[in-house]
Amino acid sequence: MSILSRPAGVETPAETVRPIVTTLVHDLRQPLSVIAACADYLKLVLPAADSRAHEHLELLHQQVGEANRILHDAVLELLYTGASRETAPSETVSSRSLTNAASPAVTY
Repeated sequence: MSILSRPAGVETPAETVRPIVTTLVHDLRQPLSVIAACADYLKLVLPAADSRAHEHLELLHQQVGEANRILHDAVLELLYTGASRETAPSETVSSRSLTNAASPAVTY
């Protein structure tokens, strides 16, 4: 048995954390989406003359985008943990699960 091979049924670290990471990212992005939607609504109903409120809404949008970027980077880092140099990422993490987990829910 090669040092690089693993017995059948033994998960890699990436396979072990993938369901945890995707659930965590989904659960964190849900409230971020709600926050962004509320900010959009407030932007529509607030008087245009209230420049200070609009500045704060823009800051809110920027912070939601930043939180999504952090989640995206964390997904990439966590899902590739444990992948050997000899194993291509596509063999360790399916492109569909990576895309679903890493794509930002809200972009600005």
